[in-house]
Amino acid sequence: PIELVAAYSAFATLGVAVKPQYIARIEDRAGRTIWTAEPKPPELAIDPRVAFIVRDMMREAVDRGTGAWVRRLVDVRVPVAGKTGTTNDNTDVWFVGMTPELVAGVWLGFDRPRPIAQGAGGGTYAAPIFGQMIAKYYEGRAVGTWAPPAGLISAELDRATGMLADAFTPPERRYVEYFLEGTEPPE
Repeated sequence: PIELVAAYSAFATLGVAVKPQYIARIEDRAGRTIWTAEPKPPELAIDPRVAFIVRDMMREAVDRGTGAWVRRLVDVRVPVAGKTGTTNDNTDVWFVGMTPELVAGVWLGFDRPRPIAQGAGGGTYAAPIFGQMIAKYYEGRAVGTWAPPAGLISAELDRATGMLADAFTPPERRYVEYFLEGTEPPE
């Protein structure tokens, strides 16, 4: 789970890889810091534009897909993105998600693999736990935003056709999609 959360952090940070650090500092009995971890220099793992697009797709998983339990539990003012996962034999379920301030993961399974339950899935078991954690975290806290980096083109599309929305596309079918310059749909 730690490696999975670290990998997904690159989408949350617009491409910067975050290495897990298990110990930030060591204090003596008096509370004096006797050792502090050296900060690791950030590394760009993927193009920030690609990271934004992938994260935006993961928002869809929370808003309309298998991670919808998260959106039911987290205030709509909080941007959330994530991905569910379930092994074929239902021995592991997980959800890795992010907000502008946090990246976290929830894994459920047994030390000795065996099915959790008939029909167990990351969206029905792990995503609600993540949603509860995030809802609690944001009680009374300010919420950040996600803004697209330079070099992306946005287009309003029609959910039913996947084509550009036009004057006849009803509002409930319209949504915004982002594209690398030169890959956007034609007019």
